[in-house]
Amino acid sequence: MIWNVTFCLGLGIHLVLYNLYLQSIVHDESMIGKIVGLNFLAQAIIYIPAGLFSDRVGSKKGVLVGISIFIISLIGNLFASHPNELLFWGFLIGLGNAASIVTFVPLLTEYSNEMERKDLFTFAFSSGTFFTFLGTLVGGITSDSISGILHISDTMSIRLSLSLTVILFILCTIPLLFVKLDQVLETRNKLTHSFVSFIKGNPKSLMPILKFSFSKVLSGVSLGIIAPFINLFFLVKFDLSNSHISMVLAAGTLATVIFMSYNPKMIRRFSEVKTVSLYNLLSIPAVIILGLSQNLWIAIFAFILFRSANFGLNPIVSKLMMEKVEPEVRGLTNSLGFMVNSLCISLLGPFAMYTVQVAGNQQGYLYLCLISAVGSFVGALFFQLAFAQKKETVSTGLDNKLA
Repeated sequence: MIWNVTFCLGLGIHLVLYNLYLQSIVHDESMIGKIVGLNFLAQAIIYIPAGLFSDRVGSKKGVLVGISIFIISLIGNLFASHPNELLFWGFLIGLGNAASIVTFVPLLTEYSNEMERKDLFTFAFSSGTFFTFLGTLVGGITSDSISGILHISDTMSIRLSLSLTVILFILCTIPLLFVKLDQVLETRNKLTHSFVSFIKGNPKSLMPILKFSFSKVLSGVSLGIIAPFINLFFLVKFDLSNSHISMVLAAGTLATVIFMSYNPKMIRRFSEVKTVSLYNLLSIPAVIILGLSQNLWIAIFAFILFRSANFGLNPIVSKLMMEKVEPEVRGLTNSLGFMVNSLCISLLGPFAMYTVQVAGNQQGYLYLCLISAVGSFVGALFFQLAFAQKKETVSTGLDNKLA
């Protein structure tokens, strides 16, 4: 948990400032789309190898390797000044980011039983999201403060602020070094069969893996076409400063924590599958209002609702996924879901920024929001049809008469 919150604090700073850093250097929406797309393409490439590595040698080693790559790539990115350099380091950032986070859910699963996971997943995701909120809030404010106090350029102030992410990532490895797997788990990891041989012996286990992967594709459409560029959205449409953008994104993250805290109550009332579908449906009017609104406060409210609904369902989906797939392939299944999601976003990133560049800021972002709404609707429908448990009807009276 200490590793998680420290990592998320640094990640929050990175998330709010990364696109703004790119914008301050290249001033080209199309190039920013390519860099972000390449970043997510790298994530898609590494998720499966990272999952295999996790299943073979353990989640702890996977996280440590991922953070090491992340730290090196962030340092290189701080000294980049040319678009080609940003493309290279953006690719490596994607590799490190993916390898760091993909093993988090399997790590939680290894240290809990079935009864504990509902509350543990909610607590882990909520605390991580809360510290992401703090990082998001601190990032923009720190950047503007440094710029005002030292009277330096926006690019340099963002660079200095992003260096905090590097420091926090180095610090977060310390508590992770004290995590120790018990002997049973180590033995199980060493004896894990390969994915292909396991599927051959258990062909029915492939179906839930495919279902979760397709749901991640739909999530990539609904969330990925607008969320990676939301800071640019508020920058170009409402001309907000880095600190104000940071506050808006932080408010969305904090609201997500509140959504997640209500997940157990929602599950008890509606079931896990219906809760996920309801959250998807709730994001539809929110993202449409976000695209149409010319009022800053309405746009902020719509963004908060859109983000909370989309990210609030993550712990529920993760818990369902870990319970419906076999233990031998949990890490790989989690990786596959991340992979198809990131691949989808990597393809949509250049398209999204090209759309904004051609159609203009107003119409361009509206088109992206409408595409997101369609993805959310299809995602809600698919999740309900794919994972809702069919009620078994038992005619006890007829059985008694036959007896």
